[in-house]
Amino acid sequence: MLILTLSSCATKSDEEAARPYIEEGTKLSGEEAASVYLRGLEEISAPSLYYNLAYSYLEAGEYEKAIKTADEALALYPDYLRFRTLKAFALRSQGKIYSYEKALQEILEYDEGNTTIRELLLEHYLQIGRKNDAAAIAKEVLLSDPENNDALRALAPFSSFFAAIAPEEETTEREKTRLWTEPPFLYMPLGIMNGDKLLSGTIDESIEESTETATEEAVDENAENTLPAESEE
Repeated sequence: MLILTLSSCATKSDEEAARPYIEEGTKLSGEEAASVYLRGLEEISAPSLYYNLAYSYLEAGEYEKAIKTADEALALYPDYLRFRTLKAFALRSQGKIYSYEKALQEILEYDEGNTTIRELLLEHYLQIGRKNDAAAIAKEVLLSDPENNDALRALAPFSSFFAAIAPEEETTEREKTRLWTEPPFLYMPLGIMNGDKLLSGTIDESIEESTETATEEAVDENAENTLPAESEE
């Protein structure tokens, strides 16, 4: 118990010491911000400094540096899924679609309840035309978001019920391009991380059991016999 307490205090101290660098860096962007975080890391090893450094490289289009920084951080803080998501987005920005896919799948292995990552994976399958894989994961997405348009569209080719209720796709070519080049809100720079390790946080608590059960029954009733087998691609 004493060792755990001392470890916790040391981590908190590092984050407190990192605060001036975080406050200075978040007023800048790209390489300028990165230089501040690098200066901080010469004195302190703190998750927030690594995260913001990786984000700054991502913002500057220095994707290899972002990936390298995320890998270095994961070697020190393997439980912080934020570094995995930054790495995944850097891979996506490079156009490495299958490496991006693998990165998302690895995050779900660590955090099965992460609905945001599951929705990104669904979006990915739809974008590259993996209809069977998209339909397979769409059922899981609908359990937490029964009105998710991507999930409804993914199931439409395999079910007359979903075909009837799925909205038409309204994403323009420009919007599709933006999805691969502009980071979503999930990747904003951090202040102090406060020990937050899992991206999903308390996501499971936001889904009421009654809603989940009702949705699952509806999905099973209308799609159980229409879903394709998982893709072997």
